[in-house]
Amino acid sequence: MIQRIQTLFLGLVAFIMTLNLFSTVWKADTAEKSILLTPFYLSEKTIDGEHYHGVIYIALLIILIIGISIFSITRFKNRPLQLKLGLGNSFLLCLVVGAFYLVIGKGKSMIAADAVAHFDPGFFFPLIAIVLNILANRYIRKDEDLVKSVDRLR
Repeated sequence: MIQRIQTLFLGLVAFIMTLNLFSTVWKADTAEKSILLTPFYLSEKTIDGEHYHGVIYIALLIILIIGISIFSITRFKNRPLQLKLGLGNSFLLCLVVGAFYLVIGKGKSMIAADAVAHFDPGFFFPLIAIVLNILANRYIRKDEDLVKSVDRLR
């Protein structure tokens, strides 16, 4: 049944992670250098020019998360598979957060300690998606428990 609450949560995971693809994650600025992190690249702007360090693997993970969320919505008749997909999605979301953390560490090493750095909304989107994914799994499990309890009564 498409109208279940977990469908809404999984749809929100896909939507939020789509927003994450097109948003900035982290910025740091000094007088002579500026660093910008997006899911596709880590950009280093200096007086000499602009250098890009590819982090395309983060974007690929995000696209995989979006695909798994949408696929999971279409598998509403197979709740055990939905639970496994949700578990895998949670793992991938944690990988994205970890990758952001590692790349931000790399960005911090490229810039002086007196730099003004801040997290943009793109950093928080995977954290929100983790919570929504956990809620979706919780309601999928409740549905599965309800179906099992009804089967016991027959």
